[in-house]
Amino acid sequence: MKLKCKFVINTVAGEILAVPVGKESVFRGYIRLNETGKDIFELLKKDTDREKIISSLKKKYPEAKEDEIVESVDNILQKLTSAGLVI
Repeated sequence: MKLKCKFVINTVAGEILAVPVGKESVFRGYIRLNETGKDIFELLKKDTDREKIISSLKKKYPEAKEDEIVESVDNILQKLTSAGLVI
């Protein structure tokens, strides 16, 4: 899976925002992210899968509990899928 359209991720006024770019974008607006959400978005720029995302986050955040990582990944993937933003 990967993001259906291109997003630019920037920090604005202390908030991490993902903003779609390009004419092919199917999404209008922006998405507020935390650091984990930003990491997931970065991984979704290339074709990947749920297990690779979880594995990458476990390496980056070794102090985090695995069930918390899985919950975060599943939560954002569900929201992105529901919004039609991943293929």
